[in-house]
Amino acid sequence: MAGLPGSLSIALSLVGSIWLVGVVALLVGAPGELVAATFVLGLVAGFVEWRAGKVEH
Repeated sequence: MAGLPGSLSIALSLVGSIWLVGVVALLVGAPGELVAATFVLGLVAGFVEWRAGKVEH
């Protein structure tokens, strides 16, 4: 995702991964708790990556 601001690149990756997890969970019939836990971990990872990017610049 070259050419995009760092925060937008992170946001697009996060949204894409959350949609991917949701679709896979729907297809395999995963329990809602697993999907919610993955969503929360993705949010935390996105926030950490965003904060790390702010520190470097």
